[in-house]
Amino acid sequence: MPSDRPRSLVEIGLSVPLYNEEDLVCDVVAGMVDALEQTTTHFRIALVNNGSTDSTGTLIDRLAGSDARLIPLHLAQNAGYGGGILAGIRALQESHDPLMIGWAWGDGQIDAQVLVPQIAAIQAGARLAKTHRTKRHDGLQRRIITQLYTWTTRVFGLRTPDVNGCPKLMDKDAYAALAPTSQDWFLDAEVVLGAEQQGWNIANIPTTMKRRAA
Repeated sequence: MPSDRPRSLVEIGLSVPLYNEEDLVCDVVAGMVDALEQTTTHFRIALVNNGSTDSTGTLIDRLAGSDARLIPLHLAQNAGYGGGILAGIRALQESHDPLMIGWAWGDGQIDAQVLVPQIAAIQAGARLAKTHRTKRHDGLQRRIITQLYTWTTRVFGLRTPDVNGCPKLMDKDAYAALAPTSQDWFLDAEVVLGAEQQGWNIANIPTTMKRRAA
């Protein structure tokens, strides 16, 4: 149900799903805040505690208590990758109506500085901006899984490289037109597939997939 509270307009709204990330969440959030401060002070980050069983929720509340631009959201049970992201986006839309909307991973494997050229790409006219992981240091197993997933997406007709590459950003009208609903990992493919079907300009920003720190 939509909130009765008045909405304040912000430029960027980012949803970050977090599941048992107590060792990483503080550094990851600090990196995102630093990157976004280089582009605009008008942003909000929804930190979604996606049913964590460790101290992730406590740390989220602590971070939000010291920075009003961080929105804590606690889900009693894990809602899935897509479910957590969509819950954060709904919270952002209900309270702040961001002009750009998107999501990022909470595991620290992508340098948050990539948000800077992504935002510039949207401002220059791209309807969707995403990363393309041109270098990967996350292990052989993950590379094999990614290659298999890429082959599967080609079967669906997707042409964009690295469909799962995140962060993903789009203008709010693009998000409304796509209206994604996937509760699982298909969320990324759903958005890219919709953007391709619309014939939109998709910006692919090269980045490196780092090894998970914890």
